[in-house]
Amino acid sequence: MYNNIKIGLLGGDLRQVALAKKLASMGFETAVWGLGVGGSDMLGEAVKCVDFRSAISSSSAVILPLPISADGLRVNCPLAKDSEELRLTQLVGLLEKNTIVLAGRLTDETRAVFDSGGIKIIDYYESEELQIKNAVPTAEGALAIAMNELPVTIRKSKCAVLGYGRIGKVLAEMLNNMGADVTVAARKSTDRVWAETVGCNSEDFKEFFKSDEKFNVIFNTVPSCIIGKEELSKIPLDTLIIDLAASPGGIDVKAVRESGHKVIWALSLPGKCSPFTAGEIIGDTIVDILRREGVVS
Repeated sequence: MYNNIKIGLLGGDLRQVALAKKLASMGFETAVWGLGVGGSDMLGEAVKCVDFRSAISSSSAVILPLPISADGLRVNCPLAKDSEELRLTQLVGLLEKNTIVLAGRLTDETRAVFDSGGIKIIDYYESEELQIKNAVPTAEGALAIAMNELPVTIRKSKCAVLGYGRIGKVLAEMLNNMGADVTVAARKSTDRVWAETVGCNSEDFKEFFKSDEKFNVIFNTVPSCIIGKEELSKIPLDTLIIDLAASPGGIDVKAVRESGHKVIWALSLPGKCSPFTAGEIIGDTIVDILRREGVVS
């Protein structure tokens, strides 16, 4: 379908493996580097390159991982050999000016590296469609953690979901469908009404921590610190707390150390729990972006 269009993929985890296989199956000439995986069945028709220069040479677009970098300096390559590393500045210096680069979770610093070299870079993680689709593997991953950690079943357990955005909506519905007693804490009255329409209890954030109600597990999806020393003092020590919010999360780390509560910071669950599904989701987003940028029709 997309023959004669070369795409270079550099670094990443199993999501990037699934992405490479998907793009190759669609007919893209897919060249990968920094994915030290096993047999060819993992990558399908994608070609493993011995060096990153071969992967990016003549590529119409270069796809970097989610997140693009773990240290702000090098391309994130957790599956690469120890001897393989690629600095962002080195990559920018080798890219042709008309090459479009796509990466996930850009910071101001990493974006500036590409801007300084005149290379157009697009953050595919900003796609609303991607984040909506990612809510499902995130919620499933959170449930898996809870089922592994709790001494009781999800059914009939008392669960609280803080926040009712993309992840909160999916997670609350899954918990409710499994027979849990679910309370959603949300600021917006409309969100609380929506939660009630799917069978959940609801509370205003201001009132949630004033209540004496006890929960087996509390899931936080709010990406700002809403659980500090005062809030933790009202939560029993045997309540499991799972933070799903993006870094820095919604829970005061210092307060947790002092209180002794069990908190699991569960970041990037799609990449850990459902990497192949997450890779497929990224693939759909990548193709949409390539169409929008005129790389493919």
